Amino acid sequence: MPVKNFIYVLDAGCGGGEYAKKLAIKYPHLKISAYDIKGSKLWNKHPKNVNFKQMDLLKLGAENCYDFCLSIDVLEHIPGNIRVLKNIYKALKFNGYFYLHMPSRVQKRIFPEKFFREFEDWEKEEHTGEMYKLEELMSMITSAGFEVIEARKTFDFWGKFAWEVDRITDKLLFLKVILMPLLKFLSQLDVKFSREGNGILILGRKS
Repeated sequence: MPVKNFIYVLDAGCGGGEYAKKLAIKYPHLKISAYDIKGSKLWNKHPKNVNFKQMDLLKLGAENCYDFCLSIDVLEHIPGNIRVLKNIYKALKFNGYFYLHMPSRVQKRIFPEKFFREFEDWEKEEHTGEMYKLEELMSMITSAGFEVIEARKTFDFWGKFAWEVDRITDKLLFLKVILMPLLKFLSQLDVKFSREGNGILILGRKS
């Protein structure tokens, strides 16, 4: 993507703002609007080129404002999320880019399910939005008006392994800290070699 040509960026569903802050530091010329339906104390300290705001993406009314929008692991939390895709399309400028990631509707585990019961209870409460397979989400993105530039699955074996170990050690902080460098390395392998997995990544452009 021509990041040097971007000025206005939307982080749609920013959570605690980790991605917005990292982008703001790496690319100080950007002016980033970071929206989430819930506020966060983590918003208090941030680079000057980030503006955090409590906002329901279903009610996003911006038009032709942004050069780039990212939405990472957000849509699965929003019932009726096709409307969010349409709102983001309207909010982007012509030829604006949209980077989307979310879990796939089909999930496969490496370790036994018993290790993830607590996470699955959380997931039932939090993941109230519609879930899709890669082909279904590509069709939705296209129907919303986007040109699909790249579409692939993420969290293949090494990514799944790293994520699952990270979950399994949630209550074993000392072990989690020791393993973290290895898990990050495995995650980088997944980025380079992922073909089939539990996540979906789509890069689209408003055309």
